[in-house]
Amino acid sequence: MQEIVKRDYLINFAVIGLLIASLTALFHATMDMPGSDFFIKQVFYMILGGIVALVLSKCDYRFLAKHAPILYVCGIVFLMSVFVLGKKVNGALSWIDLGILNIQPSEVTRITTLLLLARFYEQNKGHFIKTKDLAKTAVVLIIPTGLVLVQPDLGMALIYFSMLGCFLILTRLAKWVPITAIAGACIVGISLYILYVISPTAFFEVVRPHQFERLTSFMHPEDDPLGAGYQYIQARKIVGSGQLTGAGILYMLASKAGKLPEKHTDFIFATIAHQWGFIGASLLLMLYFLLFYRLVHWAMKTPDPFASFFISGMVTMWVFQVFVNIGMNIGLSPITGLTLPFISYGGSSLLSNMIALGIIFSMREVSPLLELE
Repeated sequence: MQEIVKRDYLINFAVIGLLIASLTALFHATMDMPGSDFFIKQVFYMILGGIVALVLSKCDYRFLAKHAPILYVCGIVFLMSVFVLGKKVNGALSWIDLGILNIQPSEVTRITTLLLLARFYEQNKGHFIKTKDLAKTAVVLIIPTGLVLVQPDLGMALIYFSMLGCFLILTRLAKWVPITAIAGACIVGISLYILYVISPTAFFEVVRPHQFERLTSFMHPEDDPLGAGYQYIQARKIVGSGQLTGAGILYMLASKAGKLPEKHTDFIFATIAHQWGFIGASLLLMLYFLLFYRLVHWAMKTPDPFASFFISGMVTMWVFQVFVNIGMNIGLSPITGLTLPFISYGGSSLLSNMIALGIIFSMREVSPLLELE
């Protein structure tokens, strides 16, 4: 059996570098938060995530491929459980409190959804010409995306949409699909605009006011400097204050960095840029580039279509998160609540990313079970 990659030290280096950057940034971001245990919890999540990733890397990923439909159903049930057991955080019913750990089911469900999409991709050999195959795929994506939107969690819903982008790029589709998708998007956009002009009240029944404010305030934050535009203005100031080499720890404690909300989660990149400057922020981006480049290399080299699609899908979601999160920090994209992968504080986010990495590491060698398909 052909071996794809025995060992890729560059990927290990990139992941370890990102985790070290996370702990360093989190330590600095929470120094002025007396009594906070974010740093200790993040260390615990990293150790737990590392153990899970190591175990999964030794497993046969074809087991996941064969049981992808069951895992998908379990993921949907888990996602629906927030409506019974969940608690609201920042206005979204997205979390389940387990005492020592708050779980965000949508983080796990995105992996199970991608597993099933990869299974469909494998079964159809990348060709989705028949309407029934396209309809089946659409349903698989629409169900979790709809449940996430109901919570409501716009940021996570956008991650699910990024999976659709990966699917459209990698698959061979019937000619009418792209035309229909573009036409549908235009119709929805125009309809929402007309509704907003005719009846703003009805429009805000469809689009929540706080969501609309988030989606538009980044374009003119100075119009509401103490409200919707506050985070954008503060983040840009803090990013800029780092200049070339960073402001230093002592200066940071006395600076306006302490006035930035969610500086250990959504706006941790601003903390990094302030502390390490342009050079440090650039090194962080280089670690991401190295990780994604090597993973895409794996995806292109493996003869297993299931592994290729799964790796490509995870890279797509991670790249999307990086672009949106950093865009939030420098005022180029709306605030959607998306974390910076492997960097931001958060047990669910870090654990789900480590689970995905563990599955990807198990794909370094083609499974013998592939021959049994």
